[in-house]
Amino acid sequence: MTEQRKNDLMTKRTDLAQVGLTAEVIGPLQFSNSVANNNHQQNSQEQTPKLKKHIAIVATSTHELKETGFGSIETCRHFYNVLKDKYQTVRFHEISSMSGLSDVVTSKPDLVVLCNKYFLDVSDNTKTWFSDYFSEHAIAFTGSDRKSLEFDSNKGKAKAAIQNHGIATAKFFQTSPGQFETEDKLPLFLPLFVKPIDAANGNGIDENSIVRDFESYQNKVKELFESYGADVLVEEVLPGREFTVAIFDDPESGLRSIMPVEIIAPMNEKGDRVLGCAAKQQNHELLRTITEPTLSAVSELAGSVFTALEVKSFGRIDIKLDTEGKPNFLEANLVPGMAPDSSYFPRACSLQHGSKSKKDLPSAMTYSEVALKIVELGLSQINTSQQVS
Repeated sequence: MTEQRKNDLMTKRTDLAQVGLTAEVIGPLQFSNSVANNNHQQNSQEQTPKLKKHIAIVATSTHELKETGFGSIETCRHFYNVLKDKYQTVRFHEISSMSGLSDVVTSKPDLVVLCNKYFLDVSDNTKTWFSDYFSEHAIAFTGSDRKSLEFDSNKGKAKAAIQNHGIATAKFFQTSPGQFETEDKLPLFLPLFVKPIDAANGNGIDENSIVRDFESYQNKVKELFESYGADVLVEEVLPGREFTVAIFDDPESGLRSIMPVEIIAPMNEKGDRVLGCAAKQQNHELLRTITEPTLSAVSELAGSVFTALEVKSFGRIDIKLDTEGKPNFLEANLVPGMAPDSSYFPRACSLQHGSKSKKDLPSAMTYSEVALKIVELGLSQINTSQQVS
C-alpha cells in the first residue's frame, strides 16, 4: 500500500469518527478484491463445459432516459463478458429500434437479460417496456414484470402501495408549481425533502433538496418540474442513517438472501448528508456493514417491501431511519445499477460476512457470482412456470 493510499484511508476513517461511526468502512476502491476473485472464477469456468443455453443481453443507450437500469452500454457489456464464459450462446443486443427487438425474438433465446426497463423512441417519445414485449412473445426474461417495475419508475406509486400494506414510509405528497400558494397551505410542515418522482441515480437531488423555507420549496419544485416534466415528490425529512439492501429471491428453493449495507454520504456545505447525483458520480459516499439490532430491523422491512411490491428474483430496496430510529421505506430499484466498482447492488453483495459459522447470514459474492445468480434465477423462473402449467 502506498503512503498516499494509507493517508487517504486514514482521512476517511477520521472523518467518520467525527460523526460517531466506528464500524468497518468499505469505500469504492476496496471492491477491487472482488475483481481479483472474478478473474480466478473465470479461469475456473474456462475448464468447465459451458451450459447449453442461449442467453440474450438486451440493452439500450441511457442518454435520453431518466432511469439507467444496469448502467452504460459499457457496463452491460461487462455483464455480458461474465456470461459468455458460462453459457454456450450469449448474444449482446443494443436496441435502437423496434426491429432490433424483433431480431431478439427471431433468435429464440432461452432467456433475455433486461439491462433496462424500456426502450424510448425519441421521435415520438413512446416507451416500449421490454417485459411486456417479451411476455407477448412468450420469451422468459430476468427480473420483475411491468406491474412491479412501475413501482421503480414512480416513487409516489411505490410509497402509496407500501402505505397500503402498513409498512413504514415517510409522509409525502405529490405536487406541481403553484399548487400551494402559501406555506400554511402545505400538507406537511417544513423542512421537507423535494425530489423527482421518476428519476434515478440521485438525479435532481442536491444540496437544495432539503427545503427549510417556503421560497426554497417553491424554487425546487419549479426546477424539478421544468427539468423532468412531471409532478414532484415531497416528503418529510428522515434524519437517521441510510441503508440500501440487495435481495436475491428463489421461489423454487424458498431461499431469500437479504444483504443490507449502510450508505454514508459526504456532508455538504449546508451540513446535510444528502445522497445526490454528484456524490454518486464521484463515488464520495462510503458503504459499511451493519450490526444488530439494526441489521434485523432493516432486513425485515426490506423483505416486507420486496414481497408487497411482488418483486421477482432480485432488486434493491432503499431505507432510512426516522427520528425514533425506526426503518422507513424510501424507494425500490428493481433493475439496479451493475457497474462493478460503483453500483450499490453488487457492492452490497460483496460486503456480506456470512460463513460456515454464520449460516444464517449471506456470504460475500463476487461480481461474476452476482451476474450469474441473476441469470440462474431467470432460468429458475422458467422451471417454476413450467411446473405450474
